[in-house]
Amino acid sequence: MYDEENNNRETLKGIFVKIVLVVLFIFVLMMLFPTKGFVTNYVDEKVAESGGNDNFNNNLLAMATAGSGYFTSSRLPENTGDKVKMTLGEMYDNKLLVKFSDSNNRTCNTNKSYIEVTKEEDEYTMKVNLSCSDNEDYIMLHMGLDGTQFPSTSTARCEFVKNLDNAWSYGEWSSWSTKKIVEDGTNQVQTKVSKVQSGTKKVAYTNVIEDEPVKVNYSGFIKYVCASGYSNAGAYNNKVMCKKSVTTYTDEPVYKNVTYYRSRSKTLNSSVDTKWSSCDDESLIAQGYVKTGKES
Repeated sequence: MYDEENNNRETLKGIFVKIVLVVLFIFVLMMLFPTKGFVTNYVDEKVAESGGNDNFNNNLLAMATAGSGYFTSSRLPENTGDKVKMTLGEMYDNKLLVKFSDSNNRTCNTNKSYIEVTKEEDEYTMKVNLSCSDNEDYIMLHMGLDGTQFPSTSTARCEFVKNLDNAWSYGEWSSWSTKKIVEDGTNQVQTKVSKVQSGTKKVAYTNVIEDEPVKVNYSGFIKYVCASGYSNAGAYNNKVMCKKSVTTYTDEPVYKNVTYYRSRSKTLNSSVDTKWSSCDDESLIAQGYVKTGKES
């Protein structure tokens, strides 16, 4: 009887110890492995810290790629300084892109995000601007005037440089003036000729006026008389038309050719021009740019 009670105590004691060990094991597991909510929040924070920029860059390059395919020769601006622009919203409307969101899962600003193409003196430039809740930035693409399509974009962008020795850069054109300007080493000059009114002159116009003669009875004889002042003044046996010439004068403008001049300053550069673009930008290479090996 005593042994049986003793065995029961040992059994209960063993069960209690096992329960305590299980509870301790579960507690240790909870300390080592956080809850699902904690893990999710931690991962979201790390994605926002490290992956947000990647998401922004991918969206920016997606816009650039769509713009490169859209702005072909028929859609490029014609005159130097002209611009054409398309917002992100218009790109969505034209089915050039599917709608995307930023790292905060918010849609980017469809008006402040845009593509703008400008015709420069010696090239086209395409500015791709993206404005989102997590970031706002832009990239530039370049294409020669003889190109028909902007270079395609990729996730890699390369640095290009060009030696500008003996290359001229130009300032803004001055206003047109009649003061003669002579082109020299620091001035580029353009001319145009326009007709300008210099005064007036009298111009004579002669008109012939006709009138009916006066019918007169001279002692039973009928005569037709043209009054004095008419070229055929006098009496006639037959009916005639009385005629006289009248001269009038009008003032008409006199024009002369006037030459106009305008100029812009030019400077000889001795430096290096640096551009960043897609690594396969053949238009920059055609303009004399070379890759430095740096990529971003």
